[in-house]
Amino acid sequence: MAKLPSADDIRAMTPAQRRTLYENAHKSKLPEARSLIDLILSAGLTTDAGGLTRDHPVIQRLEDVCRSDEARAAAKKATDEGMPAMAGVDPLLVRELGADYGSFDTTSWAGGFVAEEMESQGYRQTRKKPMPVGCVAKTAAFFERR
Repeated sequence: MAKLPSADDIRAMTPAQRRTLYENAHKSKLPEARSLIDLILSAGLTTDAGGLTRDHPVIQRLEDVCRSDEARAAAKKATDEGMPAMAGVDPLLVRELGADYGSFDTTSWAGGFVAEEMESQGYRQTRKKPMPVGCVAKTAAFFERR
């Protein structure tokens, strides 16, 4: 990989060019690829008109984590302790996805998946509030038993 582009260089690209750059970096085994992915994610440059789609590899991995038995148990435990369900899942996403978790796209998708899982366990959403300090996601839904 040649010299890494700057965030401004990436912003100047079309959404299709940014997506191709991001996907190629994911496929690459070069150490510079991880730096490029981190730059794209930290600058919030993964989104285009529709953001990351459900079939995107990062979103698929994120969904697998959110729908796992471990995540469902963590979401329920957080809810039972008076926190947003995502407060239990957020650390699992950090552990499993690392730098791939943290853009608006990923936190938004994660919140949706967790909400679906909570509703399937007999909970209903009551409100949204800020997440606890230290979480990657900034706001999330609270749930209560139906």
